[in-house]
Amino acid sequence: MVAGVPMSPRPYEMGSRRKSTDATRAKILEAARSIIGGKGDLHGFSIDAIAKRAGVARMTVYYQFHSREELMEALADYLAQRGGIQRIREVFLEPDAEKALRLLVEVFTGFWSTDRLTLRRLRALGVVSPSQDKGPRDRDAWRREAVENVLAKFGKKIGSGKSGGPGGVAAILTTLTSFESFDSLCNSGKSPEEVAKLIGDLAVLVVGAK
Repeated sequence: MVAGVPMSPRPYEMGSRRKSTDATRAKILEAARSIIGGKGDLHGFSIDAIAKRAGVARMTVYYQFHSREELMEALADYLAQRGGIQRIREVFLEPDAEKALRLLVEVFTGFWSTDRLTLRRLRALGVVSPSQDKGPRDRDAWRREAVENVLAKFGKKIGSGKSGGPGGVAAILTTLTSFESFDSLCNSGKSPEEVAKLIGDLAVLVVGAK
């Protein structure tokens, strides 16, 4: 204390608190992921169940995330980070149109393959409770924007295929890179790697990048 004024917390104390907060947040997100992606139905999915699985108080969950909607948004971000979605930057750095398209497909199929059951159920929750769980819709819009940006980047270097011009190409490519397309093709008996290759080939064909 200097002249009666309290000193700021020591840097190492603030750092320690931040690490503790981050660890608690990660535990809660992992608990939510394990419940959604676990066996059985989702009747047991609740803030109380998440708190119990994470080993924290119910109010700790609300302190970290403030609402169920914010928790679901954070979970979607957590899954995206685990699934390597940050690799999308590599797509925009790739100078070759065909390689960029295949990498775009690889990024999304790689993400979808990391936690298929959890993602399937998380997206289903967005359908059942659209006002609370809007994350899937927002992220689909972001994926569509990424597709449009890739197409715009290469411009005349790629053709418009036979799909009704750039708008039609973007719509088809957005559908091809969706979780639902990936999940459905995997359910047909193909491995994630086989599905990724198939979608990549279709993307190149539709866009006319060859």
